[in-house]
Amino acid sequence: MANEPVLEMEGVSRQFGAVRALTDVSFECLAGEVHALVGENGSGKSTLLGIASGFVDPDLGTVRIGGVPLRRDSPALARKLGLAMAYQDGSSVHAEPVKNNLYYAAPPNQRPPYRRRKKWARRLLSDFDLDLELFPDAPAGFLTMAERQLFEVAKALVTKPKVLLLDEPTTALGPDEVEALHRTVLACRDGGIGVVYVSHRLPEVLEVADRVTVLRDGTYQGTFDAKTTTEPELVEHIVGRPFEAAFPQPAAPSDDAGDVLVVDGLQGQSFGPVSFALRAGEIVGIAGAEGNGQPQLFDCLAGRVPPRAGRVVCGDKELSLISTHEAVGAGVMLLPGNRKQEALMPVLGVKVNTTIQSLRRFSRLGVLRRRAERSAVNELVDLLEIRTPSLDQPVEFLSGGNQQKVSVARSFLKEPSVILAYEPTQGVDVGSRFDIYKALRTRSDAGAGILVKSSDPIELSGICDRVLVMSRGTIIEEIPGDELDEVRIVEAIVRGPGMSKAARSPLGVAMPKAPQDAS
Repeated sequence: MANEPVLEMEGVSRQFGAVRALTDVSFECLAGEVHALVGENGSGKSTLLGIASGFVDPDLGTVRIGGVPLRRDSPALARKLGLAMAYQDGSSVHAEPVKNNLYYAAPPNQRPPYRRRKKWARRLLSDFDLDLELFPDAPAGFLTMAERQLFEVAKALVTKPKVLLLDEPTTALGPDEVEALHRTVLACRDGGIGVVYVSHRLPEVLEVADRVTVLRDGTYQGTFDAKTTTEPELVEHIVGRPFEAAFPQPAAPSDDAGDVLVVDGLQGQSFGPVSFALRAGEIVGIAGAEGNGQPQLFDCLAGRVPPRAGRVVCGDKELSLISTHEAVGAGVMLLPGNRKQEALMPVLGVKVNTTIQSLRRFSRLGVLRRRAERSAVNELVDLLEIRTPSLDQPVEFLSGGNQQKVSVARSFLKEPSVILAYEPTQGVDVGSRFDIYKALRTRSDAGAGILVKSSDPIELSGICDRVLVMSRGTIIEEIPGDELDEVRIVEAIVRGPGMSKAARSPLGVAMPKAPQDAS
């Protein structure tokens, strides 16, 4: 029945060795509601989901699904009582076709005859509005990361659950895929299913949830109405300090700070011409709707893709941008958005991932000075507040936020004059986000120029000294620091106005006026 609890957890506590993961936490999800669960990495969200699904035993407390108590260590009973979970890391057999994975996930009494499973799978996937109905014969391992994540949701819904647990369901999804997932989530809610939605992306949480519960350090911080709660209020509950105080304040500007990067009429695939200057000690944001040339611009500046035209000067050296080696040698470092595939070696430790590009700094006559290496890495671990049991811990076992911090630490150790930070907090919990903001500001205060591309206008307004808005591959507006706020950035992106002032490139070449109808 509507408004009846489909998942109840009372006084739940769990300790792993000396670490208390949960302390006396109570939580409930009603039929026909989307109940979000938010908090930093390590706040206890995953442990709470593990206890609800029967995979983790609580030390204290009770769990009821549909009003029926859940015995300890009983995931099969949890499924039988009507609980389903879509796993963040996937639970499919990659070598098996999509249709077989769906068939195995369905309860035996709901499976079709084996020879008809393809038609059955296509109909189910079409019903879920997840654009996967074309793939019943494809091996699950051939799906993209986004398709796999959507498929996890589809598999969970095959069981027709009373309560659905979604653990970071949008991590690999783009805007259109998030919209499709949210349509499915809202359809579940309207059909009477209770949905527990775990995510770091607070705007998405407030968009889709009815209520939001916050955990911090394994303790319950409160449950809030999503319709009347703002993102800054949630951040304050999550990190334990006011939202405004979480952003680091810049050092006093220096009048004699020179340009560390000058871009003049740069053109490449899907962008250009682009002209701007980045000063020492400055953080400049790049804003704009997706698909307006931002990733291509960053790839070009990092030497990954050669430009078609234009000039780039770093310090007093003009770059050809034909290789990443040249860019790094000139002091330009890219912090890529896809840390697992482009920035880190997951099976190697924190120390190795941090120093791999800076080993010459710690070597003398070809011999590595290990004590100096460890000392430098320890300083960065303290600065970035990287949570790791040791410097030799493989980064694949760290949380997403700590993995990103290791990626940031590597760029810091190289001491570049320019850092290109592409979505530096993507998939990162709120607390780690502010640690990264603080570290970026510390590096800029030391004299580096930092270019930040972010899809989060609150992030840009909180950390940047000014913001450049891109549309159709060109810079259409510059928002100075004294005008920076979320509304101002969003308005510039949505309206896409042309340049109102006679803006000129830093090398004296007139910048082309953007189309008046740019968006």
